[in-house]
Formats: sequence, structure tokens, C-alpha cells
Amino acid sequence: MLDVIAAKFDPPIWMGEQIHRGLLLRQLNHALSHRLTLVHAPAGYGKTSLLAQWRDSLPPAAAQVAWLTLERDDRDLKRLVRYLLIAIHGDAQDGGQKSSSPDLPPRAALSAIINGLAGRSNPFVLILDDLHHADSEPVAAFLQSLIRLAPANCHFVFASRDYPRLGQSVLAAEEQVLEITAHQLKFSLAETESLLARTDEPLRSSDIETILDRTEGWPIAVQLASLSLKRGADAGRVIDEYCGSSTDLARYLSEQVLMTLPQDTREIVIRTALLDRLTGGMVDLLCDREDGWLVLERLEQQGVFLAPVTWERREYRYHQLFAEYLRDRFERSDRAGYSALQRRIAQWFAERGMVADAVNHAILASDDVLLAGIIEEAGGWRLIPQGLQGVVERGLSKLPAALIRARPGLALAQVYLQIKLGELGAARAEYDRLADEAEKAELSAAIRIEMQVVGDTLTDYENQPMTFEDLLAREALLRKFPANDHLVLANISETLGAKYFEGGWLERALQPTLAAREHYQSCGSLYSDLFTRFLEARIKRAQGRSKEAGTILQAAWQAIVENFGSRSDLAANCAAFQAELLYEQDRVAEARELLSWALPHMEQSDGWVDVYAVAYFTEAGALAGEGACDEACDVVARARRVAGRRRLLQLEQLADICEIDLKVSQGFLSAAGTIDLDRYADMMTEESPQYRPVAVAASLCRVRLRLLTGAHEAALEELTRLRAWADQRGAGRLLVDVNILAAAAMRGLGAVDEARNCFDEAVSIAMFQDIVRPFVDARQFVGPCLEDAMRADTQVDRFRAQFLKTLAKSLASCRNTVTGQGPFTEAEAEVLLYLSQGHSNKEIARLIGMSPDTVKYRLKSVFRKIGVAKRRDAVRIAAERGLVSGQPAPPN
Repeated sequence: MLDVIAAKFDPPIWMGEQIHRGLLLRQLNHALSHRLTLVHAPAGYGKTSLLAQWRDSLPPAAAQVAWLTLERDDRDLKRLVRYLLIAIHGDAQDGGQKSSSPDLPPRAALSAIINGLAGRSNPFVLILDDLHHADSEPVAAFLQSLIRLAPANCHFVFASRDYPRLGQSVLAAEEQVLEITAHQLKFSLAETESLLARTDEPLRSSDIETILDRTEGWPIAVQLASLSLKRGADAGRVIDEYCGSSTDLARYLSEQVLMTLPQDTREIVIRTALLDRLTGGMVDLLCDREDGWLVLERLEQQGVFLAPVTWERREYRYHQLFAEYLRDRFERSDRAGYSALQRRIAQWFAERGMVADAVNHAILASDDVLLAGIIEEAGGWRLIPQGLQGVVERGLSKLPAALIRARPGLALAQVYLQIKLGELGAARAEYDRLADEAEKAELSAAIRIEMQVVGDTLTDYENQPMTFEDLLAREALLRKFPANDHLVLANISETLGAKYFEGGWLERALQPTLAAREHYQSCGSLYSDLFTRFLEARIKRAQGRSKEAGTILQAAWQAIVENFGSRSDLAANCAAFQAELLYEQDRVAEARELLSWALPHMEQSDGWVDVYAVAYFTEAGALAGEGACDEACDVVARARRVAGRRRLLQLEQLADICEIDLKVSQGFLSAAGTIDLDRYADMMTEESPQYRPVAVAASLCRVRLRLLTGAHEAALEELTRLRAWADQRGAGRLLVDVNILAAAAMRGLGAVDEARNCFDEAVSIAMFQDIVRPFVDARQFVGPCLEDAMRADTQVDRFRAQFLKTLAKSLASCRNTVTGQGPFTEAEAEVLLYLSQGHSNKEIARLIGMSPDTVKYRLKSVFRKIGVAKRRDAVRIAAERGLVSGQPAPPN
């Protein structure tokens, strides 16, 4: 993409004599009153010629027109996006350097295009020619979004051999689609006469009618017939030979053009047509010459459908239709020679590190050994993290399974590819087979190390648990690689840091994370570097250093916006982590605003357990805090579906625990029975549990349940274990939760001084890091502790006093939002309020004007929701959790 093909921004210059197509041009003028115009027909129907004429016929005041001719390489959405930006906003002659941010990622580019078009007052028309060349799902999705979101003064005119699928059914229903098909594009008798009349010897009317009948009005056939007649072919012979399908006709007519060339020129044209773009050096390579540039100049002058792709004439290309015929002809007539030249081209590209081109031509050469060697020598699986996943996928798909399995480098590439495609079951089966065979084979030390790296990557994607000893072994693996093998060292270091973090070894997690960043920077990979910043921020937050985490994420966000766009996959991941910090600061609206776009984006792209858990459970917590518990449960259900689809057991278990917390917050204390909460929570006693985050979350959940049911001693015992673990690992953020709950447990046991100390410790950690929300989310336990702290010491420093006021304000705000009716209906809340004031069932019945049986029925519903069986327990829990507030309605 360093050299933009400037010729793509205008119709091709080889189009020759054109027939003025007045009727069709008048039809096309209606494009300015339609959102989408489709010109679709097979090759050779004059689509490009028609659009070029129409563009030239539009007065400058009528509309601004941008033209872009598409090629097969434009199936790469990033490449297409750059060309679109240049076509719409930039200057093609300077390679797009004057256009704004020509290397924006697709999502950011979509915003840039739409925003740029929004400021234009005149109609704007985008013409995309040869859309079929760029046929791919990402391109179709991008164009569909562009058509849907562009301003009303924008019109899209697309020419394609195939009928494109751009979601036009809705537009068609609104009469916003204009179509011009092959039937309309056929030459009329008058148009055929006009073209054939330009030959030296005018044809008889009957001959013209015969040619029109035989060609069925196919414009390219009529055009080539005219060319054959101009070069002296007998009219009778031309007419006699016009038979068969249009494919046969194209072959015959192209052959007439080719046969008019001298023998040596014909050979050069056939050989050089094997390449999409030509230079003098490539002509020398293919034709064993030393005057390649002169040859290209002569071919251009001879009009063999060859044209320069840049104004400097540094590269040339054949008209695609002509080149395709020549390649097909060469392959059928001289298969050995065709394969030999394709092999030569593949080797030439491979020697220069142009892996994608080398693989393409090795495939065309049908040389499996050459193709396998190119992929292996270029790095095998290493090509995938370097951005060449599509190349590896295409190459491996052409190789026999036996050949791939026989070469460990290819087998590892196959495993790594399956990992990236989400086919973890197939990857595991293939890797285990390879590992079994490796035990019996004599493999080099380098291959064995590569096997270990790919195997560890597979384990990471499977989210399999690892012991501390496993991580130490992986750390030792780093010493086996050369210091300059930055890609592998970065990969291992990053996953090592992530696993240390997941296991709770926070200090040990930081060093490999920073080492991975250095290696990625040595590779020049900002994309991967940013993931180490996410991990570093996660470590800092877990240590209770939330402000440092926020600073890291803010710097990462700026780098993402500048280099990848504010709606990229990276941006969505970063937004999720930022939302978590905002939520903890009780900036709930800001957190939800980020998640409103980031979470749906993440559901459509690849992710990992950490980022999914943060996004889903932050959103669920925010919704629950607003009283929208049903919506919060829906978010958890979405998390569970993603966990199942991506085989993320840890995410599924965390979703189970989050669901219990949500239901308990609604008063359903029996919700703990829906999963084996005790089994998860008991994993905290293990040195290396299956998933430490699950064990911590389950343990905290069980503590809250015990506090709500009055089991204060059991809750305190569990909190003591959690505190010891958090102190040992430096998990400052966990200590906030532990101390809040420990204060509640102490108060339940009557140890007021100890409760005050625990609460003060939680405040001391939280207040300088702006950590507010843990107190709000534990509001059913915090109220008495907070009131005690605010009146206990009148000499507290102003920072602490201000923080305590902030907590009180946040708790009051949340209670006003949530409590009211809480988990109850309005009638149930009224009954519970009178019950808490000491009224009997009969008294309540009199006060609300209902029968005692109705009161009894409503109380049963209240008891069921909060998991109690006695009146006094209902009153106690309602008071502890703030489930009753305000005054009862006036009696009837």
C-alpha cells in the first residue's frame, strides 16, 4: 500500500471507441433520486463504459462524483478503506498523503467518511466499478453500513458482474434502488450499426443483424468483432465463427487479437499476463530478457490492453478480462511451461520476503512441496501473529493433510490457525497427535521449543488452569530462546504475566508483562503492546492502585484512537476496563455510556475471559444499582451464552456467581442453591485452585449470604482466610471488600470497636483511590458502620471527612433509586412497612382496607422473596438491607 494505484480513481484508459448510450444515460440520471444504483451484468456488457460516459455527462453543479475501480486485492477491507478515503477526501496523485488519516481502521474510516460527507451541501455520488472483485463479507458489511449511515445527499452507484448483497431489500421496498441489468445493457441494432460502420468496409444490414443475433447484443463481442474487421479479417469468416456460448466467443475473439501480434511479442504477452502488476524486472524474469522496460513501452503502444497503473509508469497491468483469458489459454496449452513459470515467480517473491504473493503463485504452480517450503521457511505459525493469517489459511487449505502432518512446522501452523479460528477441539486433537509422534521422532531442539510455545498458547486459549509450578516452568522456557526472537519472547512473557495475574500472584505478574511490552516494541507491534497495557492496568487495580490503572488506560486510549480508531476492537476492550474504574468511582452513567457501544462490539469480535467478565458484570452491577434487576440478569445470560460459544468455563462460572448476587440483592436468599457455591468458595483454601477469580467471587458471595442470614461467625471465619490471602498477595482492592464485610460481621457479633477498625481500614485504602462503589453495592451492610464512622471522631482529617460525606451521599442516592419497593410489589412493600412498625395482620388489614387473608398471602410472598419464615426475621433483614423506607399510604 506504499504506492497507490492512481489509475483506479478514473475509468480505464484502454476503453477505445465508445458508443454513446443515450437511453441508458437518461436512466442513470435517476441515480440522483435513488439511494443505490446497481449496474450488474456478466463481463463485457459495457458497465464501465456506461458509467464513464455518465460521469462525464454530469454538469459539475449537478453532483460531485468519486470513482474507484476495484481489484481482487480490495477484498482486504483495510486496503479498500484506504482507497475509499482517498477517492472521497484525498488526492490520488500524492498517494493519499494529503487526505486525513488514510490508514484509519475500517470502523474509524466509516465515521470519517460519513462525517466528511455530512458537511457537503451538493449531491455526492460514489461510483464503485468491478465490485465483484472485492466480494467478501467484511467489505459487504462495510458498504452496507456506509449506504445506511451516509447523509441523504449521498448516492451510490455500483457496477458488478454478480448481484451484490448489500441489504438492499429495505431500500427496494422504499423505492430507493435503481437497477440496470444485462438485458438493458445489450447493444441495440442502432448501436451495433454505429460501431460496425466504423470499419473500412461497411457491412451489409443483413450481416450486422446476423452479428447482433449471434452475439445476442453482447457489447464486448461486437467491439472485438469490429476490431477483427479493422485488422483485415474476412467479414464472412467472422460471422461464421460467431457461435457457441459467450465464453467461447470471448476466447475466439481474444485469440483474434492475440494472433495479430508478432510471434515473439505474443510469447511475451502470454508469459507476462501471469502477473497482476508488471515491472521491467518482472518481464526480464519471465521472458529471460534484459530490456523489460522497453518491452512494456512497446506493448503499451501496440494497444494490447496494457496500461500503466501510475502516472510515473513504474508498473503496468493488463485489462483483467484479457489477462484471465491469456492465463487460461497458457495453462491449457502448456501445463508444464505454465507451472514452471509460476514456480519461478513464487520463488522470486519468496526470496524477497513477499510471502503472500509467493504462496499465491506456488498454489497456481500446483507444487505442494514448494508451497509447503515457502510457508515453513517464512515462519510457519509465526506468520499468523504477524498479520498473515489469511495467507497461511489459503496455503494450508491447498496442501494434502498427509504432507502437513509429515512436517512439524506445517502441523504447528495448522494448530495455531485452528486456535485463531476458534476451532479449539480440532486444535487440541491435532496438537496431541503431534506431541505423541514427537516422543518417538528425532526432532530438533528448535522444533521442540516451537511445539511448547504453540502448546502453551493453546492451553491459554482453552483457559485451562495452571499451577504455580507450571508458571515457573514456562518462565524457564524464556531462557531457551535467542534474545532477539522478540515475537516468541513477547508471546510467552505476555501469557505468563496474564496467568500470574489470574492466579493472584500480582507482583510476579508485573515483570513479564513489562518484558512483553519491550519485546513488542522491538518488533514494532503497537497493537500487541497495547494488550500489555491493559494487563498492567488490571494488575495495578488489583493492587488497589486504581488511579495508576486509570492513567495507564487513558494513555492506551489515546494511542488507540490515534492509530486504530475510537470504535476499533482495541478501543472496545479499553473502554470495558475504563468503565470498570468509572463504576468503582460511582460514575455509573459514564461507565454505562462506554459499555453501550463497547459491549455489543465485543460480542461480535474475539475476546478473552478478563475483558468479557469486566464488561458484562460491570454492566450488570450498574443495572442492578438502578433497580433494573431483570435487565441485569439478561446481561448475565448474555455472558453465559458467550461463555458457551467460546468454551470459556471460567466466564460461565463467574456468570453463575454474579446471578446469585443479583438474585440475593432482590431478596431471593434461596438462590444460592442453583449452583454449588460452596464448592467454588472452598477453592480459596487450595494453593492453586482451578480458577482463582471464581474462588474469590464465590467466597465473597457466600460471606454476603451468611451475613444476611445472621451467620456472622461463619462469615468472619471466611473473611479471615480471604484477608490472609489478600495480604500475602498484595491484593489491596480485595481488602476493601473484605474489610467492609468484616465490619458488618463484627457489628453482628457486638464487637463495635473491631467493626470500626475494619471499616476505617477499608476507607483508608479506598479514599485516595476514589473507590466508592464497593461501599454502595454493600449498602445493606454499610449504613450503620458509616454512621458510626461519621460521628465517632470529630478530629478526622478533611480528606477522610470529605470521603465519608461522598459515601453517605452515594448511599442515599442509590437507596432513593433502588429501595422504594425493592424486590416487592407496591402492595407487598406497604405490608412490609406496616409489619416493620409492629402491626399485627389484623391491624394491617384494617389500615390498608384489605382482608386478613390477603395480608397473610402478601406476607408469604415477602417471606419467600427474602428467604425467611418468621416475622421478626423479615423485619430484621428488611432493616439491614434498607428494603423499607418512606411512609405508608394513608389508610382507607
